[in-house]
Amino acid sequence: MKKIVVVALILLLSLPTVIAEQTESVEAVTELDLYSLVVPMQYDSLFVFGCLGGNSAARIVVDLAPTAAFDFNIGAGSSYTLFSQTESNALSLDADLNSVSFGSGGFSLDIDASGSYSSYSLKFGDMQGFYGFGIQDFAFSTTTSGTTSMDFAPYGAIGVGRIYSITLLKQMELAMRYLGLDPTSERLKEAAKVRYRRAEYLNRFTDYTTENYKAYYQALADAYGASDKMLEFLFLDQAQTYQFDAARYQGMFYGWEAEARLRPILEYRSYWSPSTEFSMYLDLAGRYADFTMHDQLYYQAGITLSPGFLSDGSTTFLFSTNLQGKVRYLPPSAPWYVDGLLSFDVDISETPKKFCIDFIGTFNYLINPNFTTFAGVLLEINDSFTNASALSVNAGGIIRIR
Repeated sequence: MKKIVVVALILLLSLPTVIAEQTESVEAVTELDLYSLVVPMQYDSLFVFGCLGGNSAARIVVDLAPTAAFDFNIGAGSSYTLFSQTESNALSLDADLNSVSFGSGGFSLDIDASGSYSSYSLKFGDMQGFYGFGIQDFAFSTTTSGTTSMDFAPYGAIGVGRIYSITLLKQMELAMRYLGLDPTSERLKEAAKVRYRRAEYLNRFTDYTTENYKAYYQALADAYGASDKMLEFLFLDQAQTYQFDAARYQGMFYGWEAEARLRPILEYRSYWSPSTEFSMYLDLAGRYADFTMHDQLYYQAGITLSPGFLSDGSTTFLFSTNLQGKVRYLPPSAPWYVDGLLSFDVDISETPKKFCIDFIGTFNYLINPNFTTFAGVLLEINDSFTNASALSVNAGGIIRIR
């Protein structure tokens, strides 16, 4: 069994390199410069609501029996989201005041937030560099009953290279083919300038949200050159065959990056007695994703090494590693595709096992628009760092009879 896993790991990680050496340059319609297209956008939203259940902001409860107890509480919450992006910078912020309330039931406060800023303005010789910082998680809650908790996890990062999500671009090219349109590079670029800004269009403040959807879909249809096919364009994503083909491109990226990220984590709890934990991790990560075989084979690989320490009265050294490989074969003009995913994890703090391996292989086949099938294999070794290992094979699908 161990020999099989090692061979599978070597083949999965070396396959892209071997094939790339034997394959000529990609001749797909989607040119590589579109993969790295970044569209500037900005949007934000702010909501304020009552937090006492059902958006109630004030509540009076009079106990009619057996006593005449009287309770009065007021409370509110809010949610704020901000996203701003240029070609070289990105800022994201999510802040939630889940609740702040007081009254006869006492006082309570519950907030959480996360945010990040990244800039690709650095240069390391001929290579593009980037840096970033933010708060991966901040959560704070307290009540007059004496219960307080806080989680604070900021980070700072620096690296080289850049990874781009290409799922939407691939799906736009697919949609144009379904609509009988020629997916030229210029048409794809114009469509991407609208599709990538979907959240900006739909988050505009208005008294009639329908107008946002009308403006977005009209702009997108014009960019596609499909204004005369508006109904077909609007409901294309309801077509069974299109849904199957669009799923072929889920979770796809292009490019490479290497990053060093420092992550301190502070956890404070005060229930019956206060306790504090502090840990620090240095994540050294690398990712690479690309196509080969004329866009028929997609492959993705990544590795993360995370040395660190935990201080909770004593100091403990920590180390974990995650290695992942993913391949997807997309045969042209054929209603099927194959996925392979291999994950190898090591964590010296886990028991009883220090490593675990998962391999998933899936074959997806569209027999006709109302009949899809799949078959897959799952190999788990030391599942979740336990003594459990298993090999399972499954198959099935869904068919509409009438």
